[in-house]
Formats: sequence, C-alpha cells, structure tokens
Amino acid sequence: MSDTQAAPAALQPPDDSLRERVLQAIADNRTPGLHFVGHFMGTAWDEVSPVQARISIETAPHTCDANGEANLVMVTTLVDMALANAIRACLSMDTGMRLGTISLHIAFTGVPLAGRLEAVARCEGWVEGALTRQGIAHCRLTAGGRVACIASGTFMELPPPVGVTLAPLPWQPGGVPPGDRITVRDLDARERGIWRRADEAIGRIDGRTSFVEQMFGQFPVSDGAGRAHCRMPMGLHAGNRVGHAQGGVTFALAARTACAAAPPGHRLVEASAWYLSPGEGRSLKATSKVSRAGRRLSVVDTLVSGKGNSRTLEMVSTHCAHDMPAARAG
Repeated sequence: MSDTQAAPAALQPPDDSLRERVLQAIADNRTPGLHFVGHFMGTAWDEVSPVQARISIETAPHTCDANGEANLVMVTTLVDMALANAIRACLSMDTGMRLGTISLHIAFTGVPLAGRLEAVARCEGWVEGALTRQGIAHCRLTAGGRVACIASGTFMELPPPVGVTLAPLPWQPGGVPPGDRITVRDLDARERGIWRRADEAIGRIDGRTSFVEQMFGQFPVSDGAGRAHCRMPMGLHAGNRVGHAQGGVTFALAARTACAAAPPGHRLVEASAWYLSPGEGRSLKATSKVSRAGRRLSVVDTLVSGKGNSRTLEMVSTHCAHDMPAARAG
C-alpha cells in the first residue's frame, strides 16, 4: 500500500522488549473493556465525544512490518475502533453498549503508514426505520500528518452474549487499566496461549518478517494464477471484547490475502467488506480470487470463513498497477 516514497527501515527491538510489551498488554487486558490487540498497539484515546472520536498510535518497532510501515492489522483495527466509538458516543456515553461491525470500507492513498497514526471519525447519521439502531460513520487516518486512509463503516447496536457484561472502555470512567506488572508465572491458561504464540513469533523473526507479522500469522499463499489462501490462527490475541475475531483483524486478513492473489505490480487501493457472522473457531481461513485482471486495475473477491465453514466476511477489493516497485500489503 506504500507509494513510491521509501518507508523508514524497521528497527527490530530486543527480544526482552517484545516480551515485556506482550506481558504488559496481557496485564492491561485483565481490566475488562478493550481487547489485547488494542492494548498491544498502545492506543491513545485522545478524544471521544459526540462530536468526534480521535484515537492514535505511534508507529513503533513492535507494530511494524519488516519494511518499516505499520502492520495492516494495526491500521485497520485503529480505523475500526475509531468508527465504532464515534457512533457509540453519539448513542450513549454510558458503559455496556455493544456495537457490531456490519460493513467497512477503506481507501488507501499510498502514503507510507509510518510515524504517528491518527484516526479521526465522526458519526454521520442513522439508518432510518431500522428495527435495530444502525449508525454510519466516516474516518480519516493520517500518517505523519498526511492522509493515508479514508474509511466509512456501518455499525449495529447488539446485545452482549449471554452471561457477558461489557465493562467501560479506556475513555470511559473506570476503564483505564491500573498499569499492574505481571510475570509469566502469573498467567492463566488463555494468557499462556498468547505468551507461547509471542515466544514462537520471536523465534521465527527473520530479515523478511517482523515480530507483529509472525504474531498474527497472516501469511497468504498464492497459486500464481489469480488465487490465494491464508489460514490465521485464532486466540485471545486476535479477539474482540466478546471473544470473536476483532473486525480490523479480520479485515486485514482478507485484504492481505487479496493482495497475494492480485497480479504482480498491483497494490491495494480500496477494499469493501461485509461482516456476515462472528469470527469463531480455532482459525479463520481467507480465500481470494481475481475476478478482473486488467493492465491498470484488478478486482479481487475474498471470503473469510470460520467455525463450521461459516461465512464470516466477504470483501471486494481493487488493486492498481504501479509505475515503480512498491511494498505490497500481503
């Protein structure tokens, strides 16, 4: 998704620094409200009000791909959270509200995803006459002060799963984690799953991949004939507040697989996704197929499926030919 400008080289942090980051995100995740990936990113809740939601992250070695740009999971999760919270703040500033992502569209300008990433989202209105309230929001994401993404999304108010009480988010009273420190010996069974995954990811880092790429395991395989597939392991590290796949994580899985299917030299410009069912199961599988392969523009159809081959997400993406070599998202 980069344009012709070179992104800064990624500086691989020491293994101990990565492990400390993961441990702190696990500790923060013990305060109900957000999710592991949001804490791992280092999300700053700069402003959430009925006027706008403005949240940001600082691109750092633990969130970068090997090319020095922010990993796509980090970017799409930031966008998804900004859109959802812009709508949530207009519906109610109280805790306990759950919003489900219905659709998400993101267009990439090609500006390198480096520096401070700031997503500013505003609620644009409601779906009139809907039996369940649905909000529509718009978002601009800047990277180092330049517009890198323009996004929109539709979100529906949903009841929490049976037995689940949603706690306040970090921008709501009582939602900020206390900053407690923990050790590996303090981890429970689910947390140990994240820790093992992180430890294995550190061991797999090489000159072509970074920690965050190995952590989320979104490595699509192309057949060289316009098709690609990718299986992403699920777990607490990829989940949302109720344990399903986080919407931005699922979007990134589909987009990266689509990029692998697209013709060589074509980079992702925009992608539209529709969320059909919760992302559940031991893994999510994405399959992509080029539906149009032009000299200047290609179109890719992608399906993400989960437990029992349930249709989790459908995506249509466009990819444009570039006049100079550029880093691809997949």
